[in-house]
Amino acid sequence: MATYKSEAGAILQPGNQINRLSSYNTEGVYGWPGVELYELIGYVKISNVAADKADFKTLDLIIPSPDRRTDDRVRNDRTSMVVQASTTRPAYVYGASLAVAADIPSGGVVGFPASPVTCNLQGTSSEFIVLGGDSSGAPGIPATGSTTGLRAAGASIEIGASGIAQGTDAVAPAGFPAVTGVTATIASGDFNNSMMFKTTSDLTFKVFNMNAIANTGAANGDGVFISADDSAAGKAAYIVARVNYLRPAAAVSWNDIQGFIDFASQVGGNDE
Repeated sequence: MATYKSEAGAILQPGNQINRLSSYNTEGVYGWPGVELYELIGYVKISNVAADKADFKTLDLIIPSPDRRTDDRVRNDRTSMVVQASTTRPAYVYGASLAVAADIPSGGVVGFPASPVTCNLQGTSSEFIVLGGDSSGAPGIPATGSTTGLRAAGASIEIGASGIAQGTDAVAPAGFPAVTGVTATIASGDFNNSMMFKTTSDLTFKVFNMNAIANTGAANGDGVFISADDSAAGKAAYIVARVNYLRPAAAVSWNDIQGFIDFASQVGGNDE
């Protein structure tokens, strides 16, 4: 069996033909010279019933392996979603999105799977599922503007009286963090929703069941679940999450220029 490095994806150059960056390999792209951009997409499968809901308040996000054959899969699924960062190369989270998945067939389109396997997510009415960086067991996303940039680094969906229907989605409350207007004094408050969230160390993103979006204590919801009928039918609720972030590119190195310098030993080099 081959051995793979953990989260060691290439940083793609403009012109590479791909249709999606690899979350599994933490693959980035030089969309802006000197900056690496990343997209992580993962999911949580909820198949427990109400009796077990108390154990499902803090939910780890799975990034599925690109190896589709279960009989000889070389790389296992990743069991956490981690934004990579360091003090010398911080990460700036600029977007987040959250959804409860719906099968294509549920929309009347013939596709795969042949019959729906997803279902609605259940929970306590007026509580929330919240995507955010794990801060002592809670996302800590403020309900109003924040000068730390947290409004760009999380998303939430409120649980209704009938739960959360398949196909429900949400994006970060700040949208894309960009300045839309300032006062004449340009106070820090004018930039509340215009900041990216900066982290200088690896940050694990999770989905939390919270009483309120702005709670900063441990996950304090009652827990999430699916109905007994959906469980008996073999269905599950899939919470899908996406996090977008950027990092400064690694420092310039000898490898960036070496191939363009003449050496006497090279063909075409200066052999005098």
